[in-house]
Amino acid sequence: MEKVLVISSSKSASEALVNFLRDSFRCTPKLVESAYQAKTYLDSDPSVELTVINSPLMDESGFELAEYIIEKTAANCIFMIKEEHIEKVSDRAEKSGIIIVGKPFSRTLLYQLVKTLDIAVTRSLKLYSENLRLEEKVREIQTIDKAKFMLMEFKDMTEAEAHAYLEQYAMNKRKKKSIAALELIDRINEQYL
Repeated sequence: MEKVLVISSSKSASEALVNFLRDSFRCTPKLVESAYQAKTYLDSDPSVELTVINSPLMDESGFELAEYIIEKTAANCIFMIKEEHIEKVSDRAEKSGIIIVGKPFSRTLLYQLVKTLDIAVTRSLKLYSENLRLEEKVREIQTIDKAKFMLMEFKDMTEAEAHAYLEQYAMNKRKKKSIAALELIDRINEQYL
């Protein structure tokens, strides 16, 4: 996990959190002191993967910021709050997807929590990348099928003939079949439509 934002108005807690995250996860966390600064930073850099809020903040409790982060960004959010206040926000936090950590807490607990999030984020990114690859493949197949359909409709070819024609066209042009299909679609559109 590389992009981490720590939001804390307490200087000593800020230093401890930043040092812990830097040493444990080999990242360089960005530190801000208020909800306003955090929102400004998140708006300018939407690639933040994790936010850690040490409540209360100088300009709000921090929970509204946590809800904002979950709603407006792709970042995970750990919200640190005094143990006696957890019950007040736990239902809203659970519905929103905010992870609550009661203060005081152990370094081991925080390490395990951040490590679990890191694993989940890495896995999610792999799934996201695979999904993008599959969506691209589906688009290519749709383009190829559209070109074959147009060849069948406007050039009176059978499906086998359209398939063979498209493959030969792509090979002759030394282009990927989906790119060749786009060219054929454009040519047929110009000629017949």
